[in-house]
Parts: sequence; structure tokens; C-alpha cells
Amino acid sequence: MTAWDPALLAAPPLLGGDDRLPPEHKLFVLRTLPMGEIRAIGFDMDHTLARYRAPEIDELAFKKAARFLVRDRGYSPWLLEIAYDAAFAVRGLVLDGLRGNLLKLNRERQVVRACHGTRVMTRPEVDAIYGRRRLSTSAKGFRNIDTLFEIPESHLFARLVDGFDRGLLKADNYLQLFHDVRWAVDTAHRNGEMKAEILEHRQFFIPQDPQLALALDRLKREGKKLFLLTNSEWSYTAGVLGHLLDGQDEARPRWTDYFDLVVVSSRKPAFFLDTPEPVPIEGWPRCFTGGHAAWLEAQLGAEGEQVLYVGDHIYGDVLRSKKNASWRTMLLVPELEHELKLLEARAQDMRDLLRLETVRRRTLRRASVLMDQWKRNRVRRHVLGPRLSNEAAVALDHEAAHLAASAEALQRRAELQSLELTSLTKAVEAAFNPTWGPMFRDRDEPTRFADQLQQFACAYTGRVANLYMYDPRATLYAPLPTLPHERLVGRVNG
Repeated sequence: MTAWDPALLAAPPLLGGDDRLPPEHKLFVLRTLPMGEIRAIGFDMDHTLARYRAPEIDELAFKKAARFLVRDRGYSPWLLEIAYDAAFAVRGLVLDGLRGNLLKLNRERQVVRACHGTRVMTRPEVDAIYGRRRLSTSAKGFRNIDTLFEIPESHLFARLVDGFDRGLLKADNYLQLFHDVRWAVDTAHRNGEMKAEILEHRQFFIPQDPQLALALDRLKREGKKLFLLTNSEWSYTAGVLGHLLDGQDEARPRWTDYFDLVVVSSRKPAFFLDTPEPVPIEGWPRCFTGGHAAWLEAQLGAEGEQVLYVGDHIYGDVLRSKKNASWRTMLLVPELEHELKLLEARAQDMRDLLRLETVRRRTLRRASVLMDQWKRNRVRRHVLGPRLSNEAAVALDHEAAHLAASAEALQRRAELQSLELTSLTKAVEAAFNPTWGPMFRDRDEPTRFADQLQQFACAYTGRVANLYMYDPRATLYAPLPTLPHERLVGRVNG
């Protein structure tokens, strides 16, 4: 146990002179959260309470999975020479195992970007395969990349597709590669080797955050019952949380002192669907293996919307707890801090994009009105032709020529504005990721990941420690929902 340092109880220096929280320390609320009504708050462990060092943890999983494929499935040693590319994939993508593709979907589940292996596909190629129809990602051969643990899987699959296409690997088809990668990555996480290496080098792979203990302690002191709900087994959980929390607070010397209930090997999302009996862990009161949501609620004396659960998995943590247990939910998005920094750095570019798009739409609207006036002019010239004086006919023709020239000039201006807009958009999106752009958006559309976040999470943030800066009894308000016409109030719209 590390020596206790009273300085750790000091409030973190997050506020500036204007008492505003930096964006990376904020909770972003999507549905109003009356924290005073919350009786119990639960946490996932991996990538939630424990923030792993990336990309080092991803490279470890990538290398171990590649070794399993070579050693146990007979893949070419060529795989062991591949360097892990941390920038290749992002969370929220979809693997198409039938075709060897990696996809980015918008909120309508249409493919907006794609790679075949690591090669970026053109728009005509994407349209030829997927069209503009809604994609069912629950169909055979698809896999949603919803957690940070699955990022290395995406890159490994892409590199296998490259090798297969070049004749460097023997396989029946892309689907076999897909299943073999799934097996290798699962094995890397489940056979104990990877977890043993992480625990052996926990100081490197799992950075400590003293503010984590502060946040948990504040919630406890305000009367919240805290619980841990993780799919990790007991030995690994104890090793990770002991490293993060033991000795951080003299009043809570052991990590278990922060929790009223600990559930390991929970099998989420099945934890919210099935009802197996929990098994007590010998020698550790209030610690169990397995169990189910109704049992957990009975143990804590809280149910439904009296429970807030914090996790990083959009499906296993947020969607299932929301749909099946009616819990309130908070999604942990560790990548959020990086995206916020990029948004801040690109703030002027973002304003320029908005200005350019506004101007382009106004230009097209004006051009459209002028073209309609030209058409009306030509109809009038045709209908009234025999009855028009020579002077009137000349005047109409002169007006038509002026309208056509003006409309054409506006169309050319709009095309130039579109080119400028496209160039700036590409530069901004490449700053987030050269291949996939931002995680939450593609051009002017929310992504599938952003849409799921908005549907199922009550709030989201970058780290659990951010809870410290919010009153556990206060109501956290979501932005007031508005219709498009209501947003016009207080500003001039062209």
C-alpha cells in the first residue's frame, strides 16, 4: 500500500479566475439528470474507472493477437512484421467481414466512408456495394466497433485483408479472416497472458489519477451508494483497482472501501437479460461473481431511474442498462478530450465552415429565384408573343438575358464556394483522423455512434474524475430542445 498523502484530498486546480470549467472536465448532459433522486451510482472498470495508456495498450493486444494467428492458426510470419497503426481506426466504425471492408455510418445507417483493407474506397465504389440504403449491422458478418478494446481488431482485420488480396495469406474468404481475428483478439484478452503483462507493468499501462478517489469519495459522503459492475474477473479487478485506489485516502485504505457492492465477471450485456444466482467471493464482504440487475437493485435499495450507471460500452453498458433496467446512463468517452482540443484548435476553421456554408446556401437560393423569374419571363414571352409590341418584346428579351446572366454568375459563385468549402472541410476532418474524420460527425451529419449516444445516454464525459466538480445533489440540466424556427430568435438570418 502506498503512503497516504494529505495533499491528495485537496480540490483539483480545475477552475480559472472566471470559475468556468475547462471543456475536458465537463459533463455533457443530454437528458436532465436530477442527481438528488439518484440513490446508487455504478461504474464499469475497463476504460471507465481504469484509463489505459493508448496506443500502447492497443499495440499490446494487436501484437498478441497476431502471434496467436501465426502460432495456432498457421498464418504467415509476415504478420509479425506489421507495425501497429494507432491512427488507422476509430470507435464507432463497423466491420463488414463478408467483403473485407471497414465502414463509417451516418445516423441513418448509410455508409459515408469505407476502406477495403487499409485502402480508402472511392464514393462510386461505396455506392456500387452499399448504395444509399440503410445498412443492418446485426446481419451476418458485421461487427460494431463500439469499445476501445476493439480498435486493434479493426487494424488487424484490415491488414489481413491486404495480405489476402496480395496473396500473402491463405484463407477461403474474408469471412474466415474475420472469424480468425475475432478468435485471436478474444483469446488475447481471455487467456490471461495480456492481463498478466498489464498487471506486471501496471504503473506504465494504467496511469493513476488522484482525482478519481476524490470523485468517488465525494459521492459516498453525499449518501450515494456506489457499486462496481465489470466483466473482468476478480483477480484482475483487484489488481487494477488496488493500483488506482489503495492508499489514496486515509479513511478508505482499500479500494473496496469505496463501494457498497462489487460485482465481477458480470457477463454484460447478459447481466441485464438473464437471472443467474450471484456467487459470494470468499473473504470479501459485499463482493460477488455474476448475478443480475434485479438482484443488484435489491441489494442497493434502488431501482430503475434511481440508479445511474457509468460505462464506456454503448451497447453492453448504456443501451442494455437503459432498455432493460431503466437505469439512467452516462457514457465514458476517453477520446472526447482529444476531440475537444482539436475543436478548440480549429475553432476559426469551424466558424469559417459555417460562414461558407451559409453564404453558399444563400447564393444558391438567390440563383434559384432568378432562374424561376427567367422561366416566368420566357412563359410570358411565349404566351403574349403575338400581342406584344416590338418594344415590349425587346424589353422582355433584355430582361431574360439579364436574369440568365445573373443566375449563371451566381451558380459559378456557388461552385467556387463549394470548392472552397470542400477543401476546408477535408483539412478540418483530416486533423481528427486522415481516413475517418471526427468520431461524432461526418461533414454536416451526426454519425451512427453520435446517434446512439444521443438515444441512450443521459450524459457523457471524458473521465470519471469529472464528477468531482458537480454537486451530487444538484440537477444537471440538458440544453433546452428547440425547433429550427425557434433558433432564429435573437439572430439575423439571411
